[in-house]
Amino acid sequence: MTGDATKQQRADISAPAIWLICLALYALFMFFAFTQPSVLKGELGLLENTQTAILIVALALAVRLAFQNSEKWLRWWLVLISVGVLYLLTEETSWGQHYFGWEMHGFFEIFNDQGENNIHNSGGGWLDQKPRAILLFGMILGTIVHPLMKRYRNGRGLFDNPWWLAPTLVCLGPVIFSQIGAIPERIDDLNMFSFSAQAFTGGYRSSEMEEVYMYLFFVAYLLSLGHRLKLHKAQAPAAT
Repeated sequence: MTGDATKQQRADISAPAIWLICLALYALFMFFAFTQPSVLKGELGLLENTQTAILIVALALAVRLAFQNSEKWLRWWLVLISVGVLYLLTEETSWGQHYFGWEMHGFFEIFNDQGENNIHNSGGGWLDQKPRAILLFGMILGTIVHPLMKRYRNGRGLFDNPWWLAPTLVCLGPVIFSQIGAIPERIDDLNMFSFSAQAFTGGYRSSEMEEVYMYLFFVAYLLSLGHRLKLHKAQAPAAT
């Protein structure tokens, strides 16, 4: 057998690598939560800066894939992801306000109640909570419900067409860790105990850790999609 025949291409990116990244981030965050919580907190804290870095990577991946692929609906899907990630990035950084010290002005004064150049901190928190809930719902459908349905319905899932739409199981790690990170807040929301789980873990905002992993989901999804698109293109000539 030739070297080309024996060399097998990996069907997807490494799921263990994604899980290890999630675990390493969680270990780092919890280390500071119990030793120096102030490192995690604030608009320039470790959690917020990690979110920003991950979103920048996700945006670069989405834009790159959009330019690399000419299939109409795939390109529009990648453009939609790019716009969504750009929105998240500008909202999280308040259009650079937290880094450059700009004052709130103009349009944002109508919606924002915290003196920031964003709209997700509007009164009532609707623009903060609802989009996050929708994103989480989609993540759960794509990485848990869809694979289970494919397994028990003879390969028929929720999002089979087009083939590139649904995330794969390599994206499961960020979904699971997003909910692990949110556990202290979930416990406090139950009001079943006399102590605060968030206070016990240093008082960091659990929702911020949840968002780190939700944004990491984009990176895992886009890396996986890029890998599978390359594999699909490589196999296309052989199928003709």
